[in-house]
Amino acid sequence: MKLEEIKKIYFLGLGGVGVSALALLLKEMGKEVLGSDESRNEIIEDLRKKGIKVFVPQRAENIPAGIDLAVYSVAVREDSPERMRIKEMGIKQMSYPELLGILIDNKYGIGVSGTNGKTTVTAMLGKILLEADLDPTIIVGSKTDYLSGNSRLGRGEYFVFESDEYRRAFSHYFPKAAIVTYIGEDHLDYYSGLEEIKSAFHDYLARVPDLLVLNADDPDSLLISSDCPARKITFGFNEADYTAKEIKAENGKQTFQVWKGELLGEISLMIPGSFNASNALAALAMASELGVDFETVKKSLISFKGAWRRFDRLGFSGETEIIADYAHTPDSVEKMIQAAKEFFPGKKILIVFQPHQYSRTKNLFNGFVKSFDSADKAVISDIFFVKGRENPENFDVSSKILAQEIKKRGVDCVYGGNLEETEKIIKDSASEFSVVLVLGAGDIYETAKKLIE
Repeated sequence: MKLEEIKKIYFLGLGGVGVSALALLLKEMGKEVLGSDESRNEIIEDLRKKGIKVFVPQRAENIPAGIDLAVYSVAVREDSPERMRIKEMGIKQMSYPELLGILIDNKYGIGVSGTNGKTTVTAMLGKILLEADLDPTIIVGSKTDYLSGNSRLGRGEYFVFESDEYRRAFSHYFPKAAIVTYIGEDHLDYYSGLEEIKSAFHDYLARVPDLLVLNADDPDSLLISSDCPARKITFGFNEADYTAKEIKAENGKQTFQVWKGELLGEISLMIPGSFNASNALAALAMASELGVDFETVKKSLISFKGAWRRFDRLGFSGETEIIADYAHTPDSVEKMIQAAKEFFPGKKILIVFQPHQYSRTKNLFNGFVKSFDSADKAVISDIFFVKGRENPENFDVSSKILAQEIKKRGVDCVYGGNLEETEKIIKDSASEFSVVLVLGAGDIYETAKKLIE
């Protein structure tokens, strides 16, 4: 396919953060873009404000004449009405990862992968390279304040992008350099388990020719990359090329020292959690290996406000602060609860969680039960799922059962019901807490926003 000959592109699943970022990038390149999604969300409203036509819901009759290329999210099934109609019309179609892979081939691609942290690291690294005057192209799996969105078309050689493992999307990418934040169990609706996930990461990293930046505190990342050809640089809290020491959280920020054989200096972050110190260290390591000086990295990170739905400090309900985060795996939920407690020492925090997908809740159930052990109180709302991707009747799991098992471990935990019922529970008890931390990758974010209205 010659991209220069493509004039009009139709995107299926345009409400997704990755697909929307790619659409905006193609629009900046002078292409006419439009598309559809099954339901309306904040991303779709942003796209419409930027002049992109988005149909809701997805229907065969949405597909107009004159389309040169259709690009679909990996979540859109082959037998969906729009994809079937596109096939009937003889329009060339490809997945979002396939098209992104074509764009990356024209640049020095830097892929950020891992089952946790890749969005934040991508956003951090993109910001660093931008402030180092390297004019990068950036695609982030979330909105960021410094981009006023989730993508940027640059004229420089670097292309920083989020390299997703879901359904082996990253098998379509051939970056020159890569970061791995952490490898853990996720997407078990597709992968059989951790061993298959590690195998997928190995196959991806084996194609990276220049540089791998690896988490020294994650043995699996080191193990699966041991025979990969690229030069390897490590980051971590113990034995690593780039090491973080003396981590402190106080006065709404955290600080840590960075060592590379010797003390390079101190980094300050506005976002909490040792995992975010690790994320910053990953971005710093890659930027430093690309020749960016420490002071530029330090200046960029101290003003990094985080990504959309990543410890997103939305505002207040009375005197109670409302914070939302995308955490949706046991590991990320546990780490976010701990981070909030470190950031607000001695304060009572209400944890509200919406499980994301029945398959994930079922496959990682025991991990979710344990992840709330340090919570002051937890409210578990109904499981969010996308119709067509799974059938709740196929899973003997529910948020009510999850809440009961969490409570058996001695945690003050209640089942919240649907979002309307959950919102009422939060409002009735919010004044008893200094912070309400709303977690989940589904539409619970809309409930969080309502709390401050």
